[in-house]
Amino acid sequence: MSTFEPMRFGKYLLLEKVAAGGMAQLFRAKITGVQGFEKFIAIKWILPHLATEKELVNSFIDEAKLAALLNHQNVVQIYDFGNIKDTYFISMEYLFGKDIRRILEKSTEKGLPLGIEYALYITSRICSGLDYAHKLKDFQGNPLHIIHRDVSPQNIFITYEGDIKIVDFGIAKAASQSSLTQVGMIKGKVAYMSPEQAAGKNIDHRSDIFATGILLYEMATNKRMFTGDTLHILAQVREAKIPWPETVKCDLPQKICDILHRSLTKEPDDRYQSCGEMLSDIEECLIELSMRPTTHGLAQYMKKLFEEEIAAESEVMRAVAAISVEEELEPAGVSQPAGKSQEKKRVMAEEKVPVKRKKQGPLYTAVAAILVIIGLVFAFWYKGKPVLVPGKDVSTKTTQPSVSQPSVGTAPAKISPADSVKIPEGVPESLKRAKALESQAKEFLETNPQKAKTLLLEAIKLDPKSADGHFHLGLAYAKIKDYPKAIETYQKVVELDPQFPNIYFNLGYVYALSKDNAKAEEMYSKVVKLSPSYLDEALFNLAMVQVRQGKTKQSIENLKQALEVNPGNTMAKEYLNKLERSSKKNK
Repeated sequence: MSTFEPMRFGKYLLLEKVAAGGMAQLFRAKITGVQGFEKFIAIKWILPHLATEKELVNSFIDEAKLAALLNHQNVVQIYDFGNIKDTYFISMEYLFGKDIRRILEKSTEKGLPLGIEYALYITSRICSGLDYAHKLKDFQGNPLHIIHRDVSPQNIFITYEGDIKIVDFGIAKAASQSSLTQVGMIKGKVAYMSPEQAAGKNIDHRSDIFATGILLYEMATNKRMFTGDTLHILAQVREAKIPWPETVKCDLPQKICDILHRSLTKEPDDRYQSCGEMLSDIEECLIELSMRPTTHGLAQYMKKLFEEEIAAESEVMRAVAAISVEEELEPAGVSQPAGKSQEKKRVMAEEKVPVKRKKQGPLYTAVAAILVIIGLVFAFWYKGKPVLVPGKDVSTKTTQPSVSQPSVGTAPAKISPADSVKIPEGVPESLKRAKALESQAKEFLETNPQKAKTLLLEAIKLDPKSADGHFHLGLAYAKIKDYPKAIETYQKVVELDPQFPNIYFNLGYVYALSKDNAKAEEMYSKVVKLSPSYLDEALFNLAMVQVRQGKTKQSIENLKQALEVNPGNTMAKEYLNKLERSSKKNK
């Protein structure tokens, strides 16, 4: 049962915490008005203890400004951005439905595959939303050159009414933005990257086109395009080793195969040059194949697929709709002593407010996860901040320092040595049990790291040599800020897999948080020697801990090297300029 108590947050009433990351929290909320007006919304609220972190706040503001410019039927809508008691928040559209990842899983589970016509229809709406974002201009008419960077199944949401929404522009980048990037991991999810993104090269909007092609492939074939452990997937993506439908016995019409071939070519110049072009081909394909998908038809499919979930979620919504906050209103014309009535009005978001509920029944025993986690992967922003976000096994990292007080900006790597490895036949029951516990623990890493830690300790007793188990246990310790234990656990992974660069990156991160900059420098140096695909970001973090130790010259050299590896790393470029200007002033 959830222990969250509804609370007043300015003009909003926060009803339930949906998810939490290292930088922000997401709430189901509602706004009320006169004559019983009510509207459900989602509130993304920066964590209060991080509200004084200038770089982090600037990144949050950048995201809000970027998201506010996006006004398209296939992009989640932002309603409001503000600051209440120095706590920044974004309010956004509240969506009822599921993301594509869950839809494909459920369709397999229930034996109700998504039809090819709806795979094309969904892709067409994704293309429409992305084409709008890619071509968006600012109020002065200057192109913003927005790139989503994480077009993946988790970030395409389909409502129960058949609407398609692109969510999580949190790691999206406009060319004019200058926030620093989180280091040590590639942005976006590995299996949905373009070859150039996976190689750490500079990317443009055509990277989103490649990712959209992957989504079409997986919806049309009901198969994952890239499989295996993370490093194996990374190698496949870099070389664009596509298991084309013609070679894997997927009976797709040639026109669809042609669209896939053109969207999934390795070289960006050989791809569609805009999502608008891809959209046109999809629309022609639908006409040629005499397919007539509709929003209503997609809604009917969603309601059939998630019949049980919709019933449970409706019960939850009836219950939360009954929640209200007791407020003592001042009688008209009656003044009260200064500080009393005003204090009542200044109820901060973290303060609990008495609530009254109608008789509810099993409110939180129902399925409460109605809202997709819109834009929640905060620590995975391409322009993220120095925050720790242990959680899902997602391949992304982020950084950001400040010049006066350089900080190592990166969340621990979420790619473990054994991610995506299936248990072969004949494995002892104890090892199967260990893997099951590890899998269960991963679900709690973000929301309940203590529980994740307990499950992982039990798993490791059954399988002491599991690098995957130790890796995620390290994330759990880091999440609860038990840094000595995190270091000890990560060192065990080093023993089990000494050539895994992400573990050294995570160790560098934890040492940096522990203010052991010398050890952090040693760890980041090891990452650099292993030369991973995110080498420029490893060099960036190395430069940060060197600045902390007064090693400005070495830091400058590493930033220059980062730019040689990736000239498009604007974080390194801007920080290098700041350091060089500072060095000149001090001469």
